[in-house]
Amino acid sequence: MSGLTRRELLKAAGVASAAAALPTARAAAQSTQKRELVVAQGGDISKFDPHYSTSSNDIRISFNLFDNLVSRHPDGKLYPSLATEWKLTNPTTWTFKLRQRVKWHNGDAFSAADVKYSFERTWDPKLNTRVSTVFTTVERVEAPDATTVVFTTKKPDPLLDARVAFYGGQIVPKKYVEAVGNDTFNAKPIGTGPVRFVSWTKDDRVVLEANPDYFGGKPDFDRFVMRSIPETAPRIAALLKGEVDIVTQLPPDHAERVTGNATTRVAGALYAGLYVLAVNSKVPPLDNPLVKQALSLGVDRELIVKELWRGRGIVPNGPIAKGDNHYDAALPPLTYDPKEARDRLKKSGYKGEEIVIETTVGYTANDKPMSEAIVAMWRDIGVNAKVEVLEYSVRAQKNRDRTFKGLWWSDPTSTLSDPDGMMWRLLGPGGPQDYWRHPRFDELGEAARFSVDQKVRGQAYKEMTKIFLEHFPWIPIIQPYEDYGLQKYVDWTPNPNQALEIRRFAFKFRRA
Repeated sequence: MSGLTRRELLKAAGVASAAAALPTARAAAQSTQKRELVVAQGGDISKFDPHYSTSSNDIRISFNLFDNLVSRHPDGKLYPSLATEWKLTNPTTWTFKLRQRVKWHNGDAFSAADVKYSFERTWDPKLNTRVSTVFTTVERVEAPDATTVVFTTKKPDPLLDARVAFYGGQIVPKKYVEAVGNDTFNAKPIGTGPVRFVSWTKDDRVVLEANPDYFGGKPDFDRFVMRSIPETAPRIAALLKGEVDIVTQLPPDHAERVTGNATTRVAGALYAGLYVLAVNSKVPPLDNPLVKQALSLGVDRELIVKELWRGRGIVPNGPIAKGDNHYDAALPPLTYDPKEARDRLKKSGYKGEEIVIETTVGYTANDKPMSEAIVAMWRDIGVNAKVEVLEYSVRAQKNRDRTFKGLWWSDPTSTLSDPDGMMWRLLGPGGPQDYWRHPRFDELGEAARFSVDQKVRGQAYKEMTKIFLEHFPWIPIIQPYEDYGLQKYVDWTPNPNQALEIRRFAFKFRRA
């Protein structure tokens, strides 16, 4: 057998053929008098507490309810946020000066005590947060006065300012959390961000209101509604009918509908991360590296990029995203070789055990179509593969409990523009996707984290990549463009890291 044809792939994935590539022309802007921003995404919120979720559907809300000390803008650069300045005062000490007169949404004053509390909360072993491994370089956090925070790291950490700008770095209110407890805080979150929580209707919508006292300026709307519309067609229909202003996770095969409509357009950016099939390497037969090598060799990624993504993506060459520090451009894209895949399956002693992809509909763009296409490819090489569809809430629970039965879609984000912020953050010991351990991989990751010598770090990541490509704790599939459908009166710059940035520097309505 020679693999799936284009028509077979599209049929397996349930996708209608379309000859048009994604149009790039930008039509004339329109204006609006709207004061309400409505966004539709492919799944519901699972957590508002920013220390308990890194899922894209959650961070589109939490990154606007809360602020970090430092902010990474859509241009990829770091800017002041709750901290107005910061500096490395000695090799293991970072000092941050805080913005004054900032208020929490309930009117309480923000201070250095909140910052110290927030970071210590992330790594508290009793709390089991989703970001517990983000700040393992930090020895302690001190608040010598109300406007100063000092981080002391265990060894020199050249990436600390980037670390505090993303996952785990959102600052939460010490007084409020201690008074009401974690569960009430998650149900009624209070932050310092540009929007304030109003209500949440499960599987329907989150309603937020603009914070008129926001230090970065009130956002260009009075009300922000995030709707959950898992199926792609209804989500796009809502955009075309003018019911929503932005839709996330726009599959390329639907982009021509958006660009062909008189009032809508497409905006996108190459994702600062990868879409991967994460693997529970603790369960047979996925504990066998030869089986995982066969699964990787059995995926025709070029066909997936061309047909399911209309060319809006690139084939990865390993666990490091293009654009990151230490991305190795000399490595070839991951290979499709069904004959070699069958040979490795045979060598592995694979006995036809069932291998399951647990997918949602809309957690990532194209997750279900890609699952169905990949399962068809794996059956072609002799794998007893199947797709199981999960509700988003079930996926979130499995993510927290680490109970996936085989493979599942993950969209690891490169939070630091460096492998430490993606591959090592997620796959390292105790990380959110710690389903596999390798002593040398662990040794190299820890050494690279603390090295200030970029040559040493680069060599470590090369060796880690080699180990990764033998054991495949993830099976990388695509580095996609993250595309969005927008009304033409929306002036907005997508952030490559999936944060839906609606602060004034990134978002406004075009008004008459």
